[in-house]
Amino acid sequence: MKRTALILFSAALLMMAGCSQKPQNVNRENASKDFLQLASERYSVRSFDSTAVEQKLIDKIIEAGHLAPTAVNSQPQKIYVVKSAEGMEKLRRVSPCMYGAPHCFIACYDDRNVCKRGEYGNYGDIDVSIVLTHMTLEAANLGIGTCLVGYFDPVELHKEFSLPANIHPVLLLPFGYPSEDSVPSEKHTTFRDLEEVIEYR
Repeated sequence: MKRTALILFSAALLMMAGCSQKPQNVNRENASKDFLQLASERYSVRSFDSTAVEQKLIDKIIEAGHLAPTAVNSQPQKIYVVKSAEGMEKLRRVSPCMYGAPHCFIACYDDRNVCKRGEYGNYGDIDVSIVLTHMTLEAANLGIGTCLVGYFDPVELHKEFSLPANIHPVLLLPFGYPSEDSVPSEKHTTFRDLEEVIEYR
C-alpha cells in the first residue's frame, strides 16, 4: 500500500514538474521567414516531367488540404485524384492547361454539405480555393509543382467523369515534378505596390 502511494506521489510530482516547465523559445521571426520564402518560391508550373509522383507524397498533399479551414467547418470539398493515363486524357479534352502533368486534382464542392450565404449563394468556391491553397503550398514544400487552372468546360468535365449533379467543379490542379526547362512566368515577381492593395481604417 505504501509502495503504491509512493509511486502515485512520484508520478504526480513528475506531472507537476512537466507542467511547470517553460515552453521552449520559438524563433518566430525565422519561422515567418521560412513560410514567406516557401510562398515566394512557389510558382505556377507550366511544363511538367512525366515522372509519376510517389503516393506517399500525394497523401501528404491531400492531408494538407484536409486540414484547411472551411466555413463553419462544413468541409464541402470533394477532391478527385486523377492518376491514370485515361483520366488525364479526359482532362485534356476539357482543358488545354494540363501542361504535360502526369496527375491532376479535380477540386469540387458538394452542395449537400456547403455552408449557405443566405441570399448571396454559398461558400463552396471560397472553401475549395482555401483547400487548394494549402495543397499547392505543401506540394511546393515537397518539391512538387502545381498550377491552379480555372479554364475548363465544367459541363464536359461532368460528362467525362460522370460526376453527380450535387458535385460542382471549381478548379483543376495539375501536378507533378517540374521539367528541367520549367521556369516561373515573367510576371511571377511583379507585384502591385502595397499602398494600392492595402488600406488601414
